[in-house]
Amino acid sequence: MKPRVQLFLIAAVMILILVGEAVTYLPQRSAQATVVIKSYPSTDALVQALSNGEVDVAPIENIAPQTLQQLKNDPNLNIVPIANFGFTYIGANLRHSPLNNSVFREAMLYGFNRERVLNYALAGYGELLSPGLFSSAYGTLGWTNESIDSYPYDPAKASELLDSIGFNMSSTGVRVNPSTGQQLNTMFIFSKLTDPQAVAAGNMFAQDMQAIGLPIISFPETDIDFYSQVPVTYYFDLYVETVSTNAAPTWLYNLFSNSNNLYPAPLSTNLMGYDNSSFNTFAEQLMTASSLDDARAAALKCQEELSLDLPAFPVYSKSLLLVEQKGSVNLTPIAGSIAETLAASLANMTGGNVRIGVVGGLADINPAITLGTADSIAMRLMTTPLITYSPNGSPKPGLADQWQMSNNATDLTIDLGQGTDFQNGNPATAHDVAATLNWLIGNVVPSAPLYPVLKLVRTVSVIDPQTVSIILRQSDYFAPYELGSLFALPAAMLPQDNGPLALLLSGALQSSGPFELARFVQGAEADLQTAGAGGLSALFGVEGQDVAGYSMGGSKIELRSQPLTYEGETIENATFTAIIQTGNGTTQLPGSYIGYGVYAASLNLDGAGLSPGNLYIITQAYGQLPTGAIVQFAEQNLFLQPPLFLGQVILYLLGLVAVVVLLVGARKREARARRRTRRRITVAARKTPRSLRGVRPRKSKRVTTRRD
Repeated sequence: MKPRVQLFLIAAVMILILVGEAVTYLPQRSAQATVVIKSYPSTDALVQALSNGEVDVAPIENIAPQTLQQLKNDPNLNIVPIANFGFTYIGANLRHSPLNNSVFREAMLYGFNRERVLNYALAGYGELLSPGLFSSAYGTLGWTNESIDSYPYDPAKASELLDSIGFNMSSTGVRVNPSTGQQLNTMFIFSKLTDPQAVAAGNMFAQDMQAIGLPIISFPETDIDFYSQVPVTYYFDLYVETVSTNAAPTWLYNLFSNSNNLYPAPLSTNLMGYDNSSFNTFAEQLMTASSLDDARAAALKCQEELSLDLPAFPVYSKSLLLVEQKGSVNLTPIAGSIAETLAASLANMTGGNVRIGVVGGLADINPAITLGTADSIAMRLMTTPLITYSPNGSPKPGLADQWQMSNNATDLTIDLGQGTDFQNGNPATAHDVAATLNWLIGNVVPSAPLYPVLKLVRTVSVIDPQTVSIILRQSDYFAPYELGSLFALPAAMLPQDNGPLALLLSGALQSSGPFELARFVQGAEADLQTAGAGGLSALFGVEGQDVAGYSMGGSKIELRSQPLTYEGETIENATFTAIIQTGNGTTQLPGSYIGYGVYAASLNLDGAGLSPGNLYIITQAYGQLPTGAIVQFAEQNLFLQPPLFLGQVILYLLGLVAVVVLLVGARKREARARRRTRRRITVAARKTPRSLRGVRPRKSKRVTTRRD
C-alpha cells in the first residue's frame, strides 16, 4: 500500500473516533412487525371488509347463519375452527311446573332435533353436546365420560314419555296438564338478538316442542331486556345462553351447585334452581380437590348427575372461528381462546403487517373495567400472562415458571423463575405481579369479566423477589387456570386511580409481551409493533457536549412526535410528554406543539443529573376527540457517554501528533526521492555525446490510405 494511502486511512480513522466521541445521531431500527387491530361497528361491516381484502384475519362471533354460509363459500377466505371448551345450553326454570318434572324434561330433549340446529345455525362449525355439557375439547384432556346417554332425536319416544306421565295430547294438538285437566299454559324461550345463532336455536327448539304438543314460543329480545328478565326475576320458563370458559370446569359449581342458588343473581349462578345433594357433593369435591386425578373423578360424577336430571338441555359447542385471507397468516389454533391463538401465531413475526378486524371494543384496554374481544387481543399481544396454553388447551408456564395449590385449595404459590423482562429491559419481579393484581382487585368494577375471578382473592403478597403468594376466599382447585390470564405491569408505572384511559396514559401497558402499543384511537384502532430494544431508534451522545438529536443545540436533545392526526386532520390541542427511565427512577419532560400535528420536548444534558449509560425514553401524545381519545407512543434509547477525560484527550492528541509526524516524514521522503531523481537525470545527461545533446528525435510521418 502506498504511503499516501496509508496516511489517508490513519487520518480517517482518527477523525471518525473523535467525531464519534463528540456528537452523533444514528437511527438504528431493525425490521418492525406491525399489528393493526381495527374496530368495526357490526358483523356485516367486518364481513364486507374481509370480502374487500381490507382485513387479514378476524374473529367471527355471534354471526347470522346465512352470513356464515357466505363466508364459507368465499373462494378467497379460509375459516379456521378452534376447539371450544364453552357451550350453548337451554336453561329451564326448575321452580315451576311442569319443568320441575325430570321425565317431562327428558321427553323435551328427545323431541329436540339438535343436529338440525348445528347444521343450520353453525354451518357445521361445531359439535353436539352430551347432557353432561362437556365438549370434545375436554375429552382430549381426559375429562369426559363417553358412556353418558346422548338422548338422540326421537319424537316418538318423546310422545311416549309425555303420555306415560299423563300429559296427553288434546284435540287441539296441545297437551293437557294432568294436575289441572286444562291445556298447558304457553311457555316462552328467551334469546338475545345480538346472538343470531342462539335465536335460531330458540326458534327451532320452539318448533320441535310444538310438534310434540308443548306450547312453547320463541321470544328473542334485546340484551337489556334479556338480562332484566332472566337473572333478576324467576318468572321465566326457558332461555338460551352461551358459556365461555377454558379448561377449568368451575362452571359446574357456579351454574348448578345449590350453594349458588341466589336471588337476585347474575348469570354465573344457579339460575335453574337445581338442587341435587349428590351433585352438590361432587361439585364441592371438584373445587377442593388436591390433585388433578381427584378433580377429574369429581367432574365425571357431576356429568353423570346432569345427564340423569337434565336441569339444562345441551344444544351445541360452537367452534371459535377465525376467518383469514388465504395465505395471509399461519394460524396455530389454541383450544378455547381466540386471543391465545393470535398470540401464538403472531409472536414470532420478524416483519410485515397483519390487520386484525374485530366487531366493537377498544374501549381503553383496561381489564378492570371491560375486556371485549378487541381489548383482550390487544392486551394479550402486549403482555405475557402468568399461564399460557398448549394447542390442546392445557396450561403451561408463561410469566410463571411453576405454581402450586395447597391441599385445601385456598393457597396458591406462583414462582416466576428467571429471564422475563419488561419491554424497557427491566426484569418482571414478584413485586410487579403483586402490585398489578392488587391494583386490579382495588379497581375492578362488577360489570367487568374479571370481577368474579378477582373477588375470589383475599390477599396477594410477596414471599421473595421471584415468588408470590395468593390467598383465596374459598377453595378453588382451578384458581391457577382463572388467575393465570392475569399478567404483570411495571409497579412504578401503575396509575394512582382508575380514570379514563388510566393504564394507557400512565405508560404501564408497555409490558412484557411480543408487541408494544404505538397508537390507540378509542373505539377505532390500536397499532402495535414488535417490542424490544432492537427496534428502538438510538441516540448516542457525550455528556456536556453538543448532541445531535432531531435538532442541534448545546447539550440538547429534542424529542418529537410523529404528526398526530385523525381522519386526515391534525390534532393541535394534545398534550405531549417524554418519560425518561433510568435505574434511579423516571423523569418527565412536558412538551409543546410546534406545528403540523407535531409535538416536541427538549432534554438538556448539562445539569440534568443523568448518569452515563442507557436511558429508556417513552414519548406520549394524547389528544381528545369528539368520539373518544387518541394516544400515540414512541420510544428511543439514549446512550449517554461520560465527558472526555484528560487521558483520552492526551491519547487523541498523541494520535494527531503521530499523524502530523507521519505527514512531515512522508514529505521529507518525497523530497529526497525527487532529489535522487534529479541527480540520476544529471548523470545521464553528462554521459550523452555532445553532438546529440539538445537534439529532439524526429516524429514519424503518418501515412493515410484513402479508399476510392
